[in-house]
Amino acid sequence: MLESSPLIPPMPPMLADRAGGLGVLAALRRNGYSAFPRRCFDQSVVSLRALGRPLVLAAGPDSVQNILVTQAGGYRRLRVGQRVLSPIVGRGLLVSEGETWRRQRRAMAPAFTPRGVPVLAGHIAACADRACRALEPDRPVDLFSTMRRLALDVAAVSMFSLDIGSFDRPLRDSVTRFMTGIGTPRPGDFLLPPGMPTLLGWRRRRFRRRWVALIGQIIAARQALGPTDAPRDLFDLMQAAFGAEGGGTTSELIDEVATMIVAGHETTASVLFWACLLLAQSPRWQDEVAREVRDMDLSPAGAATTLPALHVTTAVVRETLRLYPPAFMSGRESVDEADLCGHTVPKGAMVLLPFWMLHRNPALWDNPGCFDPARFLDRPDPPRFAFLPFGAGPHVCIGAQLAMTEAVLVLARVVQDVSLALVDHAPVLPVGVLSTRPSYAPAFRLTRRA
Repeated sequence: MLESSPLIPPMPPMLADRAGGLGVLAALRRNGYSAFPRRCFDQSVVSLRALGRPLVLAAGPDSVQNILVTQAGGYRRLRVGQRVLSPIVGRGLLVSEGETWRRQRRAMAPAFTPRGVPVLAGHIAACADRACRALEPDRPVDLFSTMRRLALDVAAVSMFSLDIGSFDRPLRDSVTRFMTGIGTPRPGDFLLPPGMPTLLGWRRRRFRRRWVALIGQIIAARQALGPTDAPRDLFDLMQAAFGAEGGGTTSELIDEVATMIVAGHETTASVLFWACLLLAQSPRWQDEVAREVRDMDLSPAGAATTLPALHVTTAVVRETLRLYPPAFMSGRESVDEADLCGHTVPKGAMVLLPFWMLHRNPALWDNPGCFDPARFLDRPDPPRFAFLPFGAGPHVCIGAQLAMTEAVLVLARVVQDVSLALVDHAPVLPVGVLSTRPSYAPAFRLTRRA
């Protein structure tokens, strides 16, 4: 272990063990990292009730495997996800079910195959090069905003062959406004009938109208590039499947483009920010990454070949995903009464799966609160259902390989160019709403490496 005094990043307080189901749902509005009781570390299944409705917390590897894989057909996505997320992703891949989901997944799969990595790596390296050249050393830098701009640039170029240009600020502002405001789930989202009108529902519909108009402008800009004989990127595949010529509707195309933009940049930006924060507080691990990448070719031409050699950088990214998974939680609803590790789950029960608790469970990890990338270096992989940064089962993240490629290459390029230090030293806590965001964006001091 490299650190003489291992870094133990601060965490928000957990929910009291005596809290009931309504307390869990209320806490989710504020922070998913404070919404679960500590006893979930010891009990694979915790059964509660919220205003008479059954609520199940499944935080053990066996219960998570049962829900996501073994008995996946017995559970469906929570309808609250559709209520909360539909303003920004419509009926896209993140919330769809059944045959609609299968059709969407089949249409997008060719864009995320391993053979596409060299091309994607080149796009990522080019975007990282532009971003690193624009960094201003020796003055306070907001790396959270920087990583969000960079990740949005990568998503636009790699998936849509588009310079995001004038759409950058409106997109980031819209996503931030949604995630920190009307996109935070309320208890009513879990408990009220789907069709019941609310003031929050009206606000979400108003956001939806403006958001659809913005995505429509992006689609128009992309369509202005003209057709090609063969699909050049994800957009061409989606237009063939969901555009008018593919038998789909314009609204379907809007939903899928919005889904890929949101999912393609928000989660990766989160990982990159947290990785930079951890390295800024762990000088020896930062030095290890710097030594690894010092003479590496991270240019657009060499990035794909270099990627497999970035062992330490990859370990840092994986450890960051363990401590701060962007998808910190998932949820399901039982289709029928089910047995879950010896517990009866009633039909229609809400089931919450806090992945972040798997990642910090003392029974599954040594010193789980410590930042220790060594646990991913020259050691056996952790058990499959102890580490789920991209989920598992049929709904596993389709863009996992792209996300890892981007996070590793960008982090390598940043550390190759600059050393990272913090200007602000107040604790930065994870805030889990729709993704894992920082409680505030600290200022970094960057120094160019010789």
